[in-house]
Amino acid sequence: MTFLNGALLFGAFAFSIPLIIHLLNRSRFRTIDWGAMHLLDSITKVNHKRFRLEQLILLLVRCLLPVLLALCLARPVFTGANMLTGDAPVSLVVLIDNSYSMDAKDAGETRFDAAIAEAVTLIEATYRGSEIHVILTGGAPSPLFDQPLFNQKQLVQRLKHASGGFGSFDVAGSLDEALTVLEKMSHLRRELVIISDFQSVDWESIDISSIASRIADEDVPVAISLLHVGDSVQENVSIDSLHFSKRAIGVDQRLAVRAEVRNHSPTPFTNVRVTMEVDGEQSAVSIVQLPAQGTTQVLFPMTFDQPGSHVLHASVDIDDGVRTDNQFSAVVTVWDRLEVLLVDGAPSSEPLMGETDYLSVALSPFTFGRVPLADLVDTKTVSASELSAELLESIRVVVLANVAKLQNAQVEAIVDFVDAGGAVLVCAGDKIDLNWYRETLFADGKGVLPAPFGKRSGVADGQGGGVRILKEHFEHPALEFFNEPSHGSLNGVIINQRHQLEVNDDQIQILARLENGEPLLIEHPYGEGVVLQFATACDADWSTLPIEPVYVPLMQQLITTMAARISPSRNLITGEPAVAFFMNTTRDKKRVSETVSVETPSGMSIAVESEPNDRMHVARYAATVQPGIYTMSTSAETTHFAVEADRSESIIELLTEAELVSLAQVLPAEIFQSVDDYLQHDHLRRNGRETWKPLLVLVLVLMFLEVVLQQRFARRHP
Repeated sequence: MTFLNGALLFGAFAFSIPLIIHLLNRSRFRTIDWGAMHLLDSITKVNHKRFRLEQLILLLVRCLLPVLLALCLARPVFTGANMLTGDAPVSLVVLIDNSYSMDAKDAGETRFDAAIAEAVTLIEATYRGSEIHVILTGGAPSPLFDQPLFNQKQLVQRLKHASGGFGSFDVAGSLDEALTVLEKMSHLRRELVIISDFQSVDWESIDISSIASRIADEDVPVAISLLHVGDSVQENVSIDSLHFSKRAIGVDQRLAVRAEVRNHSPTPFTNVRVTMEVDGEQSAVSIVQLPAQGTTQVLFPMTFDQPGSHVLHASVDIDDGVRTDNQFSAVVTVWDRLEVLLVDGAPSSEPLMGETDYLSVALSPFTFGRVPLADLVDTKTVSASELSAELLESIRVVVLANVAKLQNAQVEAIVDFVDAGGAVLVCAGDKIDLNWYRETLFADGKGVLPAPFGKRSGVADGQGGGVRILKEHFEHPALEFFNEPSHGSLNGVIINQRHQLEVNDDQIQILARLENGEPLLIEHPYGEGVVLQFATACDADWSTLPIEPVYVPLMQQLITTMAARISPSRNLITGEPAVAFFMNTTRDKKRVSETVSVETPSGMSIAVESEPNDRMHVARYAATVQPGIYTMSTSAETTHFAVEADRSESIIELLTEAELVSLAQVLPAEIFQSVDDYLQHDHLRRNGRETWKPLLVLVLVLMFLEVVLQQRFARRHP
């Protein structure tokens, strides 16, 4: 306890006045004995005891009155175990949840609007001189300003323009960011306020005890407050994903897009309208039924009449708790032509006798069949001696088919091609130099080749002893096409001869195996590109593959998927960096960076510098915390990125009261249901609780009691 007017405590010594008066009154009486006194002794003794008791009660009341009045005027304040700071400034960090669950509506306004209103009230009520830092937590921690500010008006103005609908609340990252900022702030009193709906999925997935340990280890104590907004929402529908083939597609080629719609509600919905838009124009509409707590898939077959980057946008028209997750966007890249270079290690002038003849037909069937349709893949066949760096400038995929070995300059060109984002398929054959591949292309695991070619095994065609391709469920995008039985089976292919692939690296992915367990097709990333290695030949010398119906779709799938996979993904989760490759258009191929313009979903334009190499520029933009469409542009090219939030928050379940209390105990923290409750509590922490009002009431009660007692005792002693 402390006193605001401590000097007035000396007034408590006024209690001595009634005490002195009482003592003086006692000295005025004398005792005189007379003859019949003994007849009244018993009565006198009883009355004397009662009289003394009554006088002591009055004396006590009269002494308490000046003491309590002095205490009242001194204004006592209860402080508990805390030191009062009064109007002292504070270092304050406010975490505001702007994840998409905060878009749920409660009483006509979204939770995020309520959170912003609470934060504005809190900041405006903060004492002058305080330094304040506000961090939005959706997707990834995003400070409103780079540094804490003392200007409350500037913070409030920026805060009122903040937007919600971002990814999940990054609890661990946001708390780490907040504590790091608090460590660098200047005031002795430090506070962290978290304003959120406290989604279960956000808080249950982190190690709260480790965060609590860090808070406990802080040199300067941090007072943590949990400010809860929002109530539980029962009904919600979300579009969780858009699925489509990851291989490269061309103009007028069919693409099946599958939208996955989930009903998180305990009640079903009927006749729900699901719409698909392409580049802002409505393309298709489907009416579906959504079972309770169930998932429905909606198929949209699509074609594109123009090459380039196309934006797909699916939406479900329903009035539910959270509108933000009722839509989902994706980007599809449509190719005009896909340039593939076939390096033939055993060329021949006779039809279908060259190493790449079957492959040329499989990749460009319309061209060879003289059908009036355009092939996506445009092949160019050269001999091993013709391979050069100049040939690779406009090429997306290179196939080395039974190439014995290459010159040093050619090897350097291939390595640079893959490192800069190219794709290479290396096929075996009877011409390859095993030692050269092992020592030069594999180079003890440091080269571009995924694995060294081992010994040759198998027998010649027609002599039996061949091995079939293992029938299995394929996980790789290039082969998942064959998981559908109607597309054909690779199990019918007989591999008569092959080179064993010595796979000893965990980073190597095995796409297909033979029935004896040997790897047949493997993949390994190198730099920005990718290399595939085929254990057998791509012609008909070593297998029945080229004469099987699955040969054309297999090679089409392999080449187009390779071309698509070497391009960075255009469909991201919030927080993942957007990466785009732009061709180097300078004739001298100088490594000069180029400015790339990035347009965010909010319409903001940001300039980033690309990282140049011999073939292309690599542009990166990491601040993809806001869901939506991002656009990267140069003077010659435009690329779109669809950034979506993880759909975990679509299950709108909040921490229960008991779970929230348990969380507060672990951190430790205090829980508040409104900013007014917080400010009232903060006022008590700063100024303590004054008790002069109840003391004044007690003084008045004692004054009244003194009068009543005096009159009552006087009537007994006339």
